[in-house]
Amino acid sequence: MIGIFQFLKFPVRKWQELIVFCLFFLNISSGVDAQDIKPVRVGIFTDCQYCNCATEGIRNYALSLSKLDSCITVLNSQPLDAIFHLGDMIDHDYSSYDSIIPRFQQFRVPLFLVLGNHDYMIKNKYKSGLLDHIGMKEDHYVADFANWRFIVLNGDDLSFFAPQDKKQKQERNDLVYDQFQHLRSNGMPWNGGIGSEQMRWLEKQLIEAEQSHQHVIILCHFPLFVKGDHNLFNNKELFHLISRYACVKAYFNGHYHRGNYQMKQGIHMVNFKGMVDTDINAFAVVTLTSDSILIKGYGREPDRYLKIRTE
Repeated sequence: MIGIFQFLKFPVRKWQELIVFCLFFLNISSGVDAQDIKPVRVGIFTDCQYCNCATEGIRNYALSLSKLDSCITVLNSQPLDAIFHLGDMIDHDYSSYDSIIPRFQQFRVPLFLVLGNHDYMIKNKYKSGLLDHIGMKEDHYVADFANWRFIVLNGDDLSFFAPQDKKQKQERNDLVYDQFQHLRSNGMPWNGGIGSEQMRWLEKQLIEAEQSHQHVIILCHFPLFVKGDHNLFNNKELFHLISRYACVKAYFNGHYHRGNYQMKQGIHMVNFKGMVDTDINAFAVVTLTSDSILIKGYGREPDRYLKIRTE
């Protein structure tokens, strides 16, 4: 038996081996995979909405480039797993992408894009080739990091600006008609919706995540329940779907530049502030652990500590 004084004289190498052994034993005995205890850290910003045009109200369009440069510097200085932009890279001019895309390429970790309504406010001749131009392989997709699944939705699936086939137009028109029939303002042309095929795809992803014991964050440009006229066309239908799955911990979005937060049925809904507004920047670093979501805000974006619901 090793005496206490001999124990204290262990060389540093032995201490390191002992600590590693203890951590390994704790993981085995508790059934926790090493992935589950590794935090995931992602950068978040939204509504860069750059345009080389005059300021309108609090929207400083031309200032977005310097704000983006500052955001890139800060996020590149941190150990992140990924970065997400939640939509509206530009305001309306297709040539604005020539200033945005090279900057986006400066991020040192993978950048994942979410489509916004302004991204399609360009001339019709450019719309069909937009995804290729901005480097998106799919308009909705999944990105997995450790025990977290990020599900990116395309809120321009049903849109007045993005290209639409006959089925999409009918679904969109039915949703908008229903909104106005019930005196709701979701059906404004600057909003969008999730089509029936994408809804089925989403449910498949949620079933897989539940079976794999993953935590899920849904990302979309459009909010679900902010005050006013900026919500997704079919916000209630989408929330009804995602609230049935305990794996869903949060819903991240942009579009409503003032930002917003609320929790509904255990799901944290975080509306990040629009970068384009005011002369003060707005972006965040989000750290995801097994039991919480920690948001470190920069500029106008506030800090938040959010406990996630247990399954």
